[in-house]
Amino acid sequence: MSKMLKVTPNDDYTLLVEFEHGNKIIFNMREHIKTLPFSSLEDLSRFKDITLEEKAIRWPEPIPGEKSIYPPRITVDNMLFTIRE
Repeated sequence: MSKMLKVTPNDDYTLLVEFEHGNKIIFNMREHIKTLPFSSLEDLSRFKDITLEEKAIRWPEPIPGEKSIYPPRITVDNMLFTIRE
């Protein structure tokens, strides 16, 4: 599996994910944001506040009282599994 080098969150709730060896994907998060784990990302500024980990993208802790259960995080494997569906 290639390592993620850069992730760019876009205004349309997609992520441009760039990997080593020049591979890129655009990952659509719109449907994920409708689910409980990612619901705090409906706020575009929160959606764009990402941290790139070695094999995952992480967003900040949810604000107390928000619907989200834990800090949203999505791995490369999660993205690839979703794309294959």
